[in-house]
Amino acid sequence: MKKIEELVEEINRFEAIISEWDESQRCVAEGLKRAIEDLHKEALTRMIKSFKQDSMSALKNAVRDEVVYGLLVYHELVKPPIPTLEKRIETALDAIRPSLQNHSGDVEFVGVNKSDTVEIKLIGTCGNCPSSTLTLSQLVETAIKEYCPEIKYVKAVK
Repeated sequence: MKKIEELVEEINRFEAIISEWDESQRCVAEGLKRAIEDLHKEALTRMIKSFKQDSMSALKNAVRDEVVYGLLVYHELVKPPIPTLEKRIETALDAIRPSLQNHSGDVEFVGVNKSDTVEIKLIGTCGNCPSSTLTLSQLVETAIKEYCPEIKYVKAVK
């Protein structure tokens, strides 16, 4: 049984080859891909309907497999999980980390207070920098609010 990484690598290899073809050849390949995906989606939809009627436990077991789950998400037959607030905050901080690290600084997520306030800690040179207030408001706060619009305040803690 192949691992998901191997399957994705194989797909990427074929996409790289196809990307070098002329436009008419790429259109044919894309049309074939769409037709196969439509067939798979229809088959998966029917299978899910059958599982729902006969055995929900079989469907739940199937969805636990990362390849099956990924395919169902790809075909929009199940909804992807909604990331937690903490995960979205970490994603926002990861997006700005390179900029802070270029100045020998970083940021650490401390926690959420009152469900609308994020507490962070500026570390490294960012913690003692005279421009830390500007870094906090223009970089960190902007990123967090972009990923987490429900957050109203971002404050630095020591």
